[in-house]
Amino acid sequence: MKKAYAVIGANFGDEGKGLMTDYFCRNNANTINIRTNGGAQAGHTVCTAKGERHVFSHIGAGYFAGADTYLSEFFIVNPMLFSKEKNILGDLKQKIFTDERCRLTLPCDMLLNQFAERIRDEKRHGSCGTGIFETITRCGIPENRILYGEIKDTPDYIPELAEKIKNINQGYCLERAENLGITRENSPEFFELLENENITLNYINDLFEMRKICRVCDEKIIENYETAVFEGAQGLLLDRDRKDYFPHLTPTNTGMKNIRDILNRLEKRDVEICYVTRSYFTRHGAGRFDTECKALKEIYNLYDSTNVTNEFQGNFRYGWFDLPEFMNSLKIDGKYAEKDKISIAVTHLDMTDGMVVCPTGKLMPEDIAYMARAIKVYKSFGETAEDIQEQEKI
Repeated sequence: MKKAYAVIGANFGDEGKGLMTDYFCRNNANTINIRTNGGAQAGHTVCTAKGERHVFSHIGAGYFAGADTYLSEFFIVNPMLFSKEKNILGDLKQKIFTDERCRLTLPCDMLLNQFAERIRDEKRHGSCGTGIFETITRCGIPENRILYGEIKDTPDYIPELAEKIKNINQGYCLERAENLGITRENSPEFFELLENENITLNYINDLFEMRKICRVCDEKIIENYETAVFEGAQGLLLDRDRKDYFPHLTPTNTGMKNIRDILNRLEKRDVEICYVTRSYFTRHGAGRFDTECKALKEIYNLYDSTNVTNEFQGNFRYGWFDLPEFMNSLKIDGKYAEKDKISIAVTHLDMTDGMVVCPTGKLMPEDIAYMARAIKVYKSFGETAEDIQEQEKI
């Protein structure tokens, strides 16, 4: 039977989903890597034993392992950021497929997002500034929605698309800006950028270049591969339905929901759901963090090579492993798990002497895997797939 792996972050994101996606793609043949939620704001870092390092945002984290990428209908496409990533990687060696139903982020979505966050000041939601929520909000109005599959690859379509974007900028975006408190008095630069036609033309150019690379398809493309690795974004504690953490959430489903929707439309596969956690908790930006401990970074000499303080997300925060919340998150997501096999991946164990560090003491990775009724535990002691130890039958 064909196989499927679902890589899901169990915390606030930054757990090591890129590492585990690379691992599963590297250890299975004929693999397609599926992005299942969010968009370019989800940066997944992969390091290889050969010294390669990249933070993947559109292209699947299994790229270095030779996997093709499928951007599912639940992924939000940003041609500007795809172009940026492609320029970093150079000529792409693997195939990229993009679902015809993918929503397109426009420049105005990013502008609305970024200027709204600046106005919120100390009450920021912790956004990455890439316009994910604003894209979803705009696309909720049919006349303002633009889908990847609707784009026509002909030169005479460019003026039509430019006119549609202009109408969105002059109509919807001005109303949305007013609702968000963005005015010409407090944000004159917003309106200057919104009215800059060169930004729209550059965006359209990036979109057309992306379409030369990314073939339009739907989820049936997955049937051509023996192994499907579903790469989730963010973490279960940031899921749109976790109202106990509102408003500092992502506007997408971060667990099995989207993945189950896709799997239900395909032939049956042997599914393993891998919930990924660090041996401690982290959170980038504002929001509730019950086990935050500023001293933990110094106690264990913790560091992160990817996540740094930035304007929109703020500081990268550290805290103890929250066992009750971890178990609760898995329980909530379990309603979409059906009879799938469950595994646990614990990363950054090299920083905590191989133990999971809780407020009341230390646990072995096998302990939390046992409590989660996992059939397997993956223990990571470094940045590469070669640093992972796999242990079955917990």
